[in-house]
Amino acid sequence: MSVNRKLYITVTFACTQNADGSFGGGATYTQTGSTPDMGTIVDSIGAIHFDQAPAAPEGYNDNVDIEFTLASPCTVSPGNAQLDIAWATQYGSGMTVEKMDGTTTTEMSVVFDPSSPNVITIMDKDDDNNTYRYKPAVELVRPGLNNYYISLDPQITNRPTLG
Repeated sequence: MSVNRKLYITVTFACTQNADGSFGGGATYTQTGSTPDMGTIVDSIGAIHFDQAPAAPEGYNDNVDIEFTLASPCTVSPGNAQLDIAWATQYGSGMTVEKMDGTTTTEMSVVFDPSSPNVITIMDKDDDNNTYRYKPAVELVRPGLNNYYISLDPQITNRPTLG
Protein backbone atom coordinates (compact mmCIF):
# COMPACT_ATOMS: atom_id res chain seq x y z
CA MET A 1 0.00 0.00 0.00
CA SER A 2 1.42 3.40 -0.96
CA VAL A 3 1.44 6.44 1.33
CA ASN A 4 1.09 10.18 0.77
CA ARG A 5 4.21 12.25 0.25
CA LYS A 6 4.78 15.16 2.69
CA LEU A 7 5.84 18.75 2.14
CA TYR A 8 7.02 20.99 5.00
CA ILE A 9 6.71 24.78 4.82
CA THR A 10 7.65 27.41 7.41
CA VAL A 11 5.61 30.64 7.32
CA THR A 12 7.26 33.82 8.64
CA PHE A 13 4.91 36.74 9.25
CA ALA A 14 6.20 40.34 9.28
CA CYS A 15 3.63 42.45 11.12
CA THR A 16 2.99 46.16 10.65
CA GLN A 17 1.08 48.32 13.12
CA ASN A 18 -0.72 51.14 11.33
CA ALA A 19 -1.17 54.68 12.68
CA ASP A 20 -4.83 53.92 13.54
CA GLY A 21 -3.75 50.98 15.77
CA SER A 22 -4.76 48.28 13.29
CA PHE A 23 -2.37 45.57 12.14
CA GLY A 24 -1.41 44.13 8.79
CA GLY A 25 1.65 42.65 7.20
CA GLY A 26 2.85 39.92 4.91
CA ALA A 27 4.32 36.46 5.01
CA THR A 28 7.18 34.64 3.38
CA TYR A 29 7.16 30.89 2.82
CA THR A 30 10.18 28.61 3.05
CA GLN A 31 10.16 24.98 2.04
CA THR A 32 11.98 23.21 4.86
CA GLY A 33 11.82 19.67 3.52
CA SER A 34 9.80 16.93 1.90
CA THR A 35 9.40 13.18 2.16
CA PRO A 36 10.56 11.83 -0.20
CA ASP A 37 12.73 14.59 -1.65
CA MET A 38 10.74 16.61 -4.22
CA GLY A 39 13.33 19.31 -4.81
CA THR A 40 12.42 22.95 -4.20
CA ILE A 41 8.81 23.39 -5.32
CA VAL A 42 7.68 26.28 -3.05
CA ASP A 43 8.45 29.91 -3.82
CA SER A 44 8.71 32.80 -1.33
CA ILE A 45 5.10 33.92 -1.89
CA GLY A 46 3.89 30.42 -1.13
CA ALA A 47 3.02 29.11 -4.58
CA ILE A 48 3.44 25.34 -4.58
CA HIS A 49 4.56 23.95 -7.94
CA PHE A 50 3.73 20.25 -7.92
CA ASP A 51 4.18 20.47 -11.69
CA GLN A 52 7.94 20.75 -10.97
CA ALA A 53 8.12 17.79 -8.56
CA PRO A 54 9.46 14.44 -9.73
CA ALA A 55 7.07 11.53 -10.06
CA ALA A 56 6.25 9.73 -6.82
CA PRO A 57 8.74 6.92 -6.21
CA GLU A 58 7.73 3.38 -5.37
CA GLY A 59 5.89 3.16 -2.06
CA TYR A 60 4.36 6.65 -2.40
CA ASN A 61 1.25 7.88 -4.22
CA ASP A 62 0.63 11.19 -6.00
CA ASN A 63 -1.07 12.80 -2.99
CA VAL A 64 0.96 15.27 -0.91
CA ASP A 65 0.11 16.30 2.66
CA ILE A 66 1.38 19.81 3.41
CA GLU A 67 2.46 20.87 6.89
CA PHE A 68 2.57 24.64 7.47
CA THR A 69 4.49 25.77 10.56
CA LEU A 70 4.01 29.37 11.63
CA ALA A 71 7.18 30.94 13.06
CA SER A 72 6.52 32.72 16.37
CA PRO A 73 7.00 35.33 17.68
CA CYS A 74 6.67 37.85 14.88
CA THR A 75 8.32 41.26 14.76
CA VAL A 76 6.00 44.27 14.71
CA SER A 77 7.12 47.38 12.83
CA PRO A 78 7.63 50.13 13.65
CA GLY A 79 9.42 49.56 16.94
CA ASN A 80 10.45 45.92 16.52
CA ALA A 81 8.19 44.65 19.32
CA GLN A 82 7.75 40.88 19.46
CA LEU A 83 4.26 39.30 19.61
CA ASP A 84 3.32 35.66 19.73
CA ILE A 85 1.37 34.54 16.72
CA ALA A 86 -0.77 31.50 15.96
CA TRP A 87 -2.99 30.23 13.17
CA ALA A 88 -6.36 31.99 13.37
CA THR A 89 -8.50 29.38 15.08
CA GLN A 90 -10.21 31.62 17.65
CA TYR A 91 -12.07 33.52 14.89
CA GLY A 92 -11.63 31.19 11.94
CA SER A 93 -10.16 27.91 10.78
CA GLY A 94 -6.57 29.06 10.25
CA MET A 95 -6.68 28.06 6.62
CA THR A 96 -9.34 27.29 4.05
CA VAL A 97 -8.93 25.46 0.75
CA GLU A 98 -10.89 26.43 -2.38
CA LYS A 99 -10.90 25.60 -6.04
CA MET A 100 -9.84 28.51 -8.26
CA ASP A 101 -13.48 29.41 -8.96
CA GLY A 102 -13.98 30.06 -5.23
CA THR A 103 -16.01 26.93 -4.50
CA THR A 104 -15.18 24.69 -1.59
CA THR A 105 -13.61 21.30 -2.03
CA THR A 106 -13.78 17.99 -0.20
CA GLU A 107 -10.57 16.80 -1.84
CA MET A 108 -8.44 18.42 0.87
CA SER A 109 -9.00 18.72 4.60
CA VAL A 110 -7.47 21.14 7.10
CA VAL A 111 -6.17 19.45 10.26
CA PHE A 112 -5.43 21.54 13.35
CA ASP A 113 -4.18 20.17 16.67
CA PRO A 114 -4.84 22.65 19.54
CA SER A 115 -1.77 21.31 21.36
CA SER A 116 0.37 22.60 18.41
CA PRO A 117 -1.22 25.99 17.58
CA ASN A 118 1.48 26.91 15.08
CA VAL A 119 1.06 23.85 12.86
CA ILE A 120 -1.67 23.27 10.28
CA THR A 121 -1.68 20.28 7.95
CA ILE A 122 -3.53 20.06 4.64
CA MET A 123 -4.39 16.40 4.13
CA ASP A 124 -4.56 15.53 0.44
CA LYS A 125 -7.28 13.27 -0.93
CA ASP A 126 -6.94 15.20 -4.12
CA ASP A 127 -7.48 14.88 -7.80
CA ASP A 128 -4.15 16.23 -8.99
CA ASN A 129 -5.69 17.79 -12.09
CA ASN A 130 -7.04 20.77 -10.10
CA THR A 131 -5.42 23.98 -8.93
CA TYR A 132 -6.32 25.07 -5.40
CA ARG A 133 -6.03 28.26 -3.35
CA TYR A 134 -5.13 28.11 0.31
CA LYS A 135 -6.32 31.10 2.30
CA PRO A 136 -4.25 31.32 5.50
CA ALA A 137 -5.06 33.59 8.44
CA VAL A 138 -3.14 34.33 11.64
CA GLU A 139 -3.94 35.83 15.02
CA LEU A 140 -1.68 38.07 17.05
CA VAL A 141 -1.71 36.83 20.63
CA ARG A 142 -1.75 39.99 22.74
CA PRO A 143 -1.61 39.57 26.53
CA GLY A 144 -4.68 41.06 28.19
CA LEU A 145 -6.38 41.72 24.83
CA ASN A 146 -8.36 39.67 22.33
CA ASN A 147 -6.42 37.97 19.58
CA TYR A 148 -6.15 40.12 16.44
CA TYR A 149 -7.21 38.34 13.21
CA ILE A 150 -5.20 38.95 10.02
CA SER A 151 -5.91 37.25 6.68
CA LEU A 152 -2.74 36.68 4.68
CA ASP A 153 -2.53 37.80 1.06
CA PRO A 154 -1.72 36.81 -1.56
CA GLN A 155 -3.45 33.47 -1.29
CA ILE A 156 -1.26 30.42 -1.82
CA THR A 157 -1.77 28.48 -5.04
CA ASN A 158 -1.18 24.77 -5.39
CA ARG A 159 -0.45 23.99 -9.02
CA PRO A 160 -1.32 20.48 -10.19
CA THR A 161 0.94 17.84 -11.57
CA LEU A 162 1.02 17.63 -15.34
CA GLY A 163 0.26 14.61 -17.45
